[in-house]
Amino acid sequence: MSVAAQAVEGSIATGAIYGLVGSGFAVIFRATKVLSFTQSGFMLVGAFTFYDIITVWKLGFLLAILISAAAVAALSALVYFFVFARVASSAAFATSIATIGLAGVFQAIIAIKFGTTPLTLPLVVSSHSYKFLGVFVPTVDIISTVIALIGFALLLMVLRFTPVGRRMEAVADNAPLAVHLGVSAARTSTAAWALAGATAAVAGSIFSLRTFVVDPAGTSNLAMVAFPAIILAGMDSVGGVLLGGLIFAGVQNFVYIVWGEQWVTIASFVMMLALLGVRPSGFFGTPDAVRL
Repeated sequence: MSVAAQAVEGSIATGAIYGLVGSGFAVIFRATKVLSFTQSGFMLVGAFTFYDIITVWKLGFLLAILISAAAVAALSALVYFFVFARVASSAAFATSIATIGLAGVFQAIIAIKFGTTPLTLPLVVSSHSYKFLGVFVPTVDIISTVIALIGFALLLMVLRFTPVGRRMEAVADNAPLAVHLGVSAARTSTAAWALAGATAAVAGSIFSLRTFVVDPAGTSNLAMVAFPAIILAGMDSVGGVLLGGLIFAGVQNFVYIVWGEQWVTIASFVMMLALLGVRPSGFFGTPDAVRL
């Protein structure tokens, strides 16, 4: 079995999750110019909601993911509407900093209710692996990748083909003009936070499904681990984050194979800093116009 080929398989599964994580950041940033670190908290809430539904309610994992996504979407919308709506439009940077604190609140609540020790998920997905072109592909990798891609495709369809999606695009392109034409920026931003909350819940759920544990530290850190992929694509590029996630996961696996696990985090953030120096808007983001 080729180590490189197996690494490609792992990169696709991991990159799809990174892309889903990044899409939530991009949706919120396009709509409100807020870099919401609360996404890590929403992933954590989504993962433990998923765990509760499977272990307490005894429902299937697909239904558990759907319920978790709906619950966190509603929570995210309420958080924006009651906590951030009045200040986000005029103080985007301060709001971005405040989201770090809110993510910490969610982490503390989860720690109080569930503890800080990783919880093992029941075996809800077959442990069987399929051999394809000499590569062993676990069933859970296939399922998590497919779910991530479906979630990403549904998000793009909502943004491009629904009235709320078109209003979000209008606000992202020219917020003052959109408001002048009758678009409610507050409602549009609330919808953006709801969509981002749903993607965070799905990402947290399938990350836990793939690792067979619900890990408070690992799940909440997933957003930061995936952050270089978001920078790679561009903060406002919802469509580009999937490719950014796949590229970044490939780089991580390459570094792991060639230099070892201890260099993965260092190489990831060195790549992010190098890209910021060359192309701050990312490969697919919109460059800011500067008048001299």
